[in-house]
Amino acid sequence: MRLKIALAFVVLLLASALTSANASAAGTSYYVDCSAASGGSGTQASPWNSLATVNAHGFAAGDRVLFARGVTCAGQLKPSGSGTAAAPITVDAYGAGSSRPVVAGGGTVYAAIHLYNVQYWEIRGLEVTNQGAAVAERNGILVELADFGTGSHYVVDNVYVHDVNGGDTKNSNGIQFRVSGTTTPTHFNGVTVENSEIYRVDREGLTTSSSWGCRAIYACTSGPVWTANTGIVFRNNRIHDIGGDGIVLRIGADAVVEHNTAYDIWMRSAGNNAGIWTINSDRTLVQYNEVYRVRRPCCNDGMAFDSDGGNRGVIFQYNFSHDNEGGFVLFCGCSSGWSTSGTIVRYNLSINDKSRILYAAGESAAQIYGNTFYIPSGSSTKVIEDNGSASTKATWTNNVIYNLGTGGYDQVANHVFRGNLYYGNHPSSEPADPYKSIANPLLAAPGSSTPDGYKLGPGSPALRTGLNLVGSSPTDYFGGPVPAACRPDVGFHQRSTFDDTACAGTNLIPAGVFESVKLGPAPASAEQVVTVQPSTTYVLSGWGRVSAYDTEIVIGAKAFNGTSEVRAPSFVNTTWRGGSVTFTTGPSATTAKVYCFTRAGAGFGYCDDLSLTRQSP
Repeated sequence: MRLKIALAFVVLLLASALTSANASAAGTSYYVDCSAASGGSGTQASPWNSLATVNAHGFAAGDRVLFARGVTCAGQLKPSGSGTAAAPITVDAYGAGSSRPVVAGGGTVYAAIHLYNVQYWEIRGLEVTNQGAAVAERNGILVELADFGTGSHYVVDNVYVHDVNGGDTKNSNGIQFRVSGTTTPTHFNGVTVENSEIYRVDREGLTTSSSWGCRAIYACTSGPVWTANTGIVFRNNRIHDIGGDGIVLRIGADAVVEHNTAYDIWMRSAGNNAGIWTINSDRTLVQYNEVYRVRRPCCNDGMAFDSDGGNRGVIFQYNFSHDNEGGFVLFCGCSSGWSTSGTIVRYNLSINDKSRILYAAGESAAQIYGNTFYIPSGSSTKVIEDNGSASTKATWTNNVIYNLGTGGYDQVANHVFRGNLYYGNHPSSEPADPYKSIANPLLAAPGSSTPDGYKLGPGSPALRTGLNLVGSSPTDYFGGPVPAACRPDVGFHQRSTFDDTACAGTNLIPAGVFESVKLGPAPASAEQVVTVQPSTTYVLSGWGRVSAYDTEIVIGAKAFNGTSEVRAPSFVNTTWRGGSVTFTTGPSATTAKVYCFTRAGAGFGYCDDLSLTRQSP
């Protein structure tokens, strides 16, 4: 009898739970239909009918908040409660058809959707607006942590954010992940924004920000210590008609910004803006993006990409930039005390960008290789414009510079040029390059509007004439393999086939030398004399890293042709990166001296796996 009563009681409890909301093992589903005449209990049959009701509820792991398709909810969605790694809380749509549910802030709230000090949330399938009668600081979706510690797992997928008339301030965004507060070190760990559209918003489109950004390379010695946001992925988003910046990644480590399309950028702001850029961040990877029609109504910027102040090890690769008024890329360690270093720009295509290809405003160890830059007839675009505020040092290798315009190069003495192809007009400022070519690269259809038009054609002099670059990308812009031992093609397209096994040479450095070498503080070096052949071209390669961001280590060769000396680009990252440099011995040379050299800083430099081989044919 007690068993029957107990079973009946359990059935009664389950029935009661299902009448208040639709429950499942993973949590409870709550339904919201703001067109309903009266507020219900949150079931599909009796939905809630206001955002206030949603905000008053404390959600738990696995819960789902489902909004009716085609219905607008006015006000602010600011829910409470957190999910778990196994059971995040999800906001999504329900009902027939494809119309989105709309959350309309109406300009009366700071953010139409505001997640504050919660974690393990996913927002999918919504339309979000926050248009006010007058311009003011406001946002579409704001995810904020204040003195929270680590906030984990945030997904924004397939949302449409538009018509947010924010003020001309970087706290006005379509979507922003913001860290505020100054007492508890706080950061995001795991953010994905994908498959979404951001349209007609001011000032910025999709961004991160943090109050925890103080470190020496950002000219800060006192304040909330740099605490990087991690696991940030902005992928496959369409961002357009933006008042200021398109995508900005601030205070992050190892973020990925990929497969986004950004256009009609800097439409209304009075400040400096760019398409996609990063600042005070480590190892941001920006790849497979298309950026076009960034305006430059005033000021300095207006380019597609920017490695800004306080960055280390940013990589821009496989991107397509065209028709941007401020050019292709900016290096900007340009404020007093800022240090930006180790930026890599590789296997990108720039067509018809205005003003300049590179706006040089401060970078101490950049590498620009394997790109194709097309400047049309009648253009005054410079290949390098130097703004004079801070020294920029970059190594340019294996690039096709197809310059039919009149623009030249500023401050070439600060840069190194090796193995580039310069075709078209040759301004007097064109740099010296010991391995240069000026032949027609025989592009498929130069002047066309798609990347295929800039592939190398049959018989191109760019085929198999590039210099070897250890640690380079394994693929070209189109995803084709790039050789490691054989000589690559010049430009963003690897047309030639190759057999790296056949091209591999014998290492002339004795075994055991330059294995896990630790050198520092600066100046400190390790050297080795090796036997070489006269009038022969060699490739010195190896790997390096540093213990601190004030430190640089280089590998190089000297005494191979009188007093000649060459160095690979400096290693400035705390993670291992490869590097190489090509040199040709003198007609009577029999030896050369190769070295690792910690040339700056109070930390230690490390080099490993140095190799000296003859360049393959």
